[in-house]
Amino acid sequence: MNRKLRKLKRDPKLFFKDMYDKYALKMKKHIPVKYTGSHHFTVVTAVYNVEKYLDEFFDSLVKQTLSFKKHIQIICVDDGSKDHSAEIIKKWQKKYPNNIRYIYKENGGQASARNLGLKSVETEWVTFIDPDDFLSPNYFQETDKNLSVHANTSMVVCNLKMFMENKKIVQDTHPLKYRFPKAVNAVAVKDLNNHLNLSAASSFFKTQIIKTNKLTFNHHIKPNFEDGKFIADYLLAAEHTQALFLKEAVYFYRKREDGTSTLDGSWQKPEKFKDVFIHGFLPMLEKYQPELGYIPNNIQKTALYDMYWYLSYLINRPEKIGFLSETQKVEFYQCYEKVFQYIDEKNIMEFNIAGAWFFHKVGMLGAFKQQRPPFQIAYIENIDRENKQVLISYFSYFDDNCSFEVNGKDTIPAYQKTVTNEFNGKLFAYEKRSWLPFFEGKDLLTIKLNGTPMRISVKGKTFTKGISFKELLDLFRPSEKYLSDGSWLLMDRETKADDNAEHFYRYMMRNHPEQACCFVLNKDSIDWPRLEKEGFNLVEFGSTDYEKHLRKANKIISSHLEKHINNYFGDNYEFSKKFIFLQHGITKDDLSQWFNTKKNFHGLVTVTIPEYHSVIEEGNKYKLGKKETFLTGFPRHDSLLSGNVENAKKILIVPTWRSYIMGAHIGNGANTRELNSRFLETDYAQHWYALLHSNKLEALAKQYGYEITFAPHPNIEPYLALFDVPPYIKIWGAATSNNSMQNLFQQSSMLITDYSSIAFEMAFLGKQTLYYQFDKEAFRSGIHTYQQGYFEYETDGFGPVVETLDELTDKLESILKNGGKIESDYAVRIKQTFKYRDTDNCKRVYEAIIRMDKLPTETDFSIVKTMLESALAAQDWKNATSRAQLLLSSKDAENKALAITALCTAALETSDIQAASDLLEQDGLSQTQRALLNSCLNYRNLQWQGVIDALQPLLSLNETHQVWLLQAYAKLGQTDKARQCADILLPTIDGNKAALAQAWVNAAAEDWYGVIRLLSKAVCKDKKDLQLYQPELLLSRAYRNTGNYEQAHQCLVNFEKHTRGFVPARIEIAHLAYTKQNYKKCIDQIDKCFDKDLSRFSTEILLEYAVSLAKTGQFEVLKQLMESTAGAEIFKFPELVSAYTEILAKNKNWYGILDYAQNLPESLLNAAMYPLMLAHYRLGNTEYVYKHHRMPTAKDAYEYWEIVAETALFEGDVKLAVHCYKQMIAIYPEYSKQANLIKLLDLIQNKVH
Repeated sequence: MNRKLRKLKRDPKLFFKDMYDKYALKMKKHIPVKYTGSHHFTVVTAVYNVEKYLDEFFDSLVKQTLSFKKHIQIICVDDGSKDHSAEIIKKWQKKYPNNIRYIYKENGGQASARNLGLKSVETEWVTFIDPDDFLSPNYFQETDKNLSVHANTSMVVCNLKMFMENKKIVQDTHPLKYRFPKAVNAVAVKDLNNHLNLSAASSFFKTQIIKTNKLTFNHHIKPNFEDGKFIADYLLAAEHTQALFLKEAVYFYRKREDGTSTLDGSWQKPEKFKDVFIHGFLPMLEKYQPELGYIPNNIQKTALYDMYWYLSYLINRPEKIGFLSETQKVEFYQCYEKVFQYIDEKNIMEFNIAGAWFFHKVGMLGAFKQQRPPFQIAYIENIDRENKQVLISYFSYFDDNCSFEVNGKDTIPAYQKTVTNEFNGKLFAYEKRSWLPFFEGKDLLTIKLNGTPMRISVKGKTFTKGISFKELLDLFRPSEKYLSDGSWLLMDRETKADDNAEHFYRYMMRNHPEQACCFVLNKDSIDWPRLEKEGFNLVEFGSTDYEKHLRKANKIISSHLEKHINNYFGDNYEFSKKFIFLQHGITKDDLSQWFNTKKNFHGLVTVTIPEYHSVIEEGNKYKLGKKETFLTGFPRHDSLLSGNVENAKKILIVPTWRSYIMGAHIGNGANTRELNSRFLETDYAQHWYALLHSNKLEALAKQYGYEITFAPHPNIEPYLALFDVPPYIKIWGAATSNNSMQNLFQQSSMLITDYSSIAFEMAFLGKQTLYYQFDKEAFRSGIHTYQQGYFEYETDGFGPVVETLDELTDKLESILKNGGKIESDYAVRIKQTFKYRDTDNCKRVYEAIIRMDKLPTETDFSIVKTMLESALAAQDWKNATSRAQLLLSSKDAENKALAITALCTAALETSDIQAASDLLEQDGLSQTQRALLNSCLNYRNLQWQGVIDALQPLLSLNETHQVWLLQAYAKLGQTDKARQCADILLPTIDGNKAALAQAWVNAAAEDWYGVIRLLSKAVCKDKKDLQLYQPELLLSRAYRNTGNYEQAHQCLVNFEKHTRGFVPARIEIAHLAYTKQNYKKCIDQIDKCFDKDLSRFSTEILLEYAVSLAKTGQFEVLKQLMESTAGAEIFKFPELVSAYTEILAKNKNWYGILDYAQNLPESLLNAAMYPLMLAHYRLGNTEYVYKHHRMPTAKDAYEYWEIVAETALFEGDVKLAVHCYKQMIAIYPEYSKQANLIKLLDLIQNKVH
């Protein structure tokens, strides 16, 4: 074993080659050396500058267990290689002249090379293996064997694994490896669904299908997806066949050590952001629709697979495509969006490949299809036991209304943060994060979005009906190994102390010895003896003792955030402790991508005001908010000021590092990396080397008497010897120097750096920086860990920015001539940047950490306000009311005004008019707010003059209030005013709405046919517009007034499809029912309005209501109405007097009629004439009837004529009787005509005689 390990260390490549050879031999023990096959195959391979890999490629082919000579052909198309590829191919061709063919062509790309090779294929099957990859020995045997078993096969897909060239290891990590659940997986082409295939290299195809359908690789599709498009075209031609997925036939895809694999460099090519779409994805999707009438799920998901990789690469990383022009970015987004026109919501929701999860689905649906997911998920991420809070997050593209309910009661989060995720500069999805308080374990938490319950996900478990806090606590309860002893563990770098953790530990040791603390460091660190001597409780990093302290600690407090301290065991310490990041430099760049990956992150110490706000700001990319972020200052700054040296003639050179020139991480620590053998060739090394060896720099130092110190970043220290630093420049190394970094700052007069946050340390001391940014574009392009933040070096920095060595030395000379003093503009910037410049930073940090475990006592009214606005927008009146009541306790006048407005609106929308009226009596409303509330109150009460009185004086109205005013004028028939109002409104709305507004002007003039003409063709689909402009209600009214009752009814049905329980709709339904004499329905609709508060009804509807009551004999209700203030007015209307007395007569209530008539004015007696005369008649008062009757007319009922005729006979007035009978025969021939004729003739004869 030791011998093998030594061999691995000495020559890893030879070790793995031998291992591969042994694996091949082992396979051959179980498989016949040359398997007798049934099929013949051709490998078409496009060769371009791959001399390094060709021998291994050929070797893996000729050593196949299926006879190479009998069954396998290779067509090598040399695509204009400049290396020795041709010689190597010909060498192998000489060995196998009947199997290997060589074709040369000018460089044109992989597609053109494959297409050329395809022309020469004569075998049944063809594959397109890349020449830098290799195969398992049984690759062709497995394929041949299974093709013989599965006859209807058109495509074979082999198991692709990654060969990591730099480490010489194989990784079975391909995102599509789930396609191989068993040795042979046969799937019908029409049912492929999630069985995606995007690799022609690891697939076999039938040559006949390719040639019959004239299929080729599209050379325009670069730098990738040419395989995906080719396979999609092929599958369309092979629709009724099947595909085989072979687990044991392994294709080894080489991830090249130099990063030149096809996939490695594709993201830096503009073609990936345009050509791949217009020649690949879009034609693929567009081709299937006309051919099949639909796009198969497999093809949709093939496009989705690549769309996901774009998302994964570019979300919140705009710098990644900084090399594209603005036009190219716009074109890319348009193409990307267009792809989703062909992808169904169902396929998006089912897509769980390559790490895609609910976040991506919500974003894709919202950003590219303007749809919400069919359900929503709330994730409970963490728990704060001391503060009794749980962290809940969810994703949404829309600004939806969320409610957290504890035992059914709306609960406001203690902290809340909205994180904005962007794709190509546009919104992709919001992440809403809330720390919600809880009280009792038995309390039940439910979460709703837009009123719909959300699924709750906790550590992979899903709860559909809510979850109790006891269950939550149990799920987050750490195992016994993490039971805390209350101690604090502090640490800077494992290799070096002298940072914020050391300074804070010293403060704790001196001021709070009651708190158990330990400090972690490598035992071989130069700082160990110094701190040990000082009395620090030191623990060796990585030791058993370290792991013990780490498990038991209650707080981890560090100036570093890497995994070896933040998540050492890989389980986030089971959320058992709080991690406080002291930082080792002020955050000036956007570190959200890094910070957001840390689940175990409870506290961030910040120093400057812009830094603090850049993190907590609502709507930015940081998940951290006010709860986790402290503006305290750095602990190390306490001692920084006290030891400052003024006018020191020392220049400090401190460049930062570049991730893209570093070797890979090795070991557990942050500073253990492989060395880059080509470091000195990098642009970074060459520029700093040139500065250190600059003759002018040396001359300036001597001329002005300055000492220079070079202090490279710890990640650059391993390469220090390569800089060959001149003797006159001192070297400071973090791992080797006894002098602290703080002393360097204090003893230097100025700093030369590129992007280092160390400039803030110098600025804190009032000292100037010179920024040397020779690689500005590359640094900001995304290849380093850098992301642009709030800080701009030119406008926010503490000194001038230069890009060339000459500029640097010239500017340095200018500064030195001025005695090294800081320029006034930079001095002002320094003053505005720092919140504190004192020696209480450690104290503030300590207090902030202690506060982390104390329950919050104050309500954050900004959260209440935001959630109230959300509820109002969603018309969630219940939660709007409770949130507004809470906001009323705010001391802020604007908050109170909003709360009162919200309460009024909610009360009005829920018809709680008394509550709205009461609120109007409160102080705190502006004149405009009061007027608008009054208008709202009157509008809901259908009091149109009140609406006009409230809105008319206001100078500016929004669309809603302008429409209200228009409708009020129309309702009152004020045509000119309605037209003026519409003239103001029309320029501000679109054409469809214009027709709706104009219809109200026509209604004001009672031009009902004009209303019908405008609205019968109007298009309006938005629910809010339908409720505001009410086109269906107005059209119903128009049809009612023109006698078309069926159309009127249909309009009301259409309105109630989107809005039910709307008072104006109920009123119009009542009007129509009354017109059609359906009095019961009229009463039913009116009873449902305004909670039967009759004072809020118009006279017209009250009259219809009363008449309907009378017509249906509801005398008790009618009597109550008569006795009410509102009813007094309507009983002056003849329609009601007539209806009421008719019903009394029908019920033979003769004395009731007489009593009622006593109080009627003379003008209304005519309306009750028939029932009144009938009552006297039935009571025998025929003389009264004769003397007080009104002469009947054609409008009067037959019965009234009859009474008058009979009383005339009783009183001997033959003339009157004859007149009555003549009219009765003429007007009512259907009533007793024969009897009346006889009576008339008798009267005439008696009169003659």
